[in-house]
Amino acid sequence: MNTVLTSISQFGRILGSLFYHAPEQVQNQSLLALFQHGEWQVSCDFLSQAKREQIQHCLTQGIAQGQAQLNEDFQALFIGPNSLPAPPWGSVYLDKETVIFGSSLLELRDFMQTYHINLELAQNEPEDHFGLMLMMAAWLAENQPEQLNEFLQQHLLTWSGRFLELLIAEQHHTFYRGLGLLSQALLDNWQQQLQLEVPKVRWYR
Repeated sequence: MNTVLTSISQFGRILGSLFYHAPEQVQNQSLLALFQHGEWQVSCDFLSQAKREQIQHCLTQGIAQGQAQLNEDFQALFIGPNSLPAPPWGSVYLDKETVIFGSSLLELRDFMQTYHINLELAQNEPEDHFGLMLMMAAWLAENQPEQLNEFLQQHLLTWSGRFLELLIAEQHHTFYRGLGLLSQALLDNWQQQLQLEVPKVRWYR
């Protein structure tokens, strides 16, 4: 159990930051170096060598394209202004109107309020962003592990598979495809280690 909590704590913060913050931001510069040199693999011995090599190839190739390309990819995938191929908000997939600030976000906010989980956000934005939710999972693993299973089972894993499927399909955004492959493998591993039964839900995107 402690091993999986450590994994969620470490990778929740690392991947959460890279999905939520633009790559040029200070907190992500050291993380890019971590991935460039493959140090993440030490904590992912559950992955086959072939899978680790596939992920590392994507990450290295993406970083090698340079900071400007990483910024451009982040903008295209998660900011806009054009239509986003893999929107990072849960309610886009879970709400039949496929909108942000949908009903699943209200359920997440109820969960956060019940268990006194506060996010300090610069502006009014939906908390069901994939990056924010990974960082929330890390916080729960460190501070309130008794709520972690419910959070993953009811609020994150219900839609993250679809988001990652769409992200991984974006072959030309190489670095973020690598992050998607790694996130997919980690979330599958966490679900298996914690023996979580994720409810079957309908995706609207």
